[in-house]
Amino acid sequence: MPLVHCPKCNKEEAIDKVLTAQSNQNIIYQCPHCAYLKRQIHTSKG
Repeated sequence: MPLVHCPKCNKEEAIDKVLTAQSNQNIIYQCPHCAYLKRQIHTSKG
């Protein structure tokens, strides 16, 4: 499983643990280490 680095604390976690895909194609990133949260991440799908 690919690893994702948190932009705030720089710790890494497996992609399936930190990314959530919603039905409206929004992607949510949440770091389990520092609780950093990023919503509405732009992807190539929209």
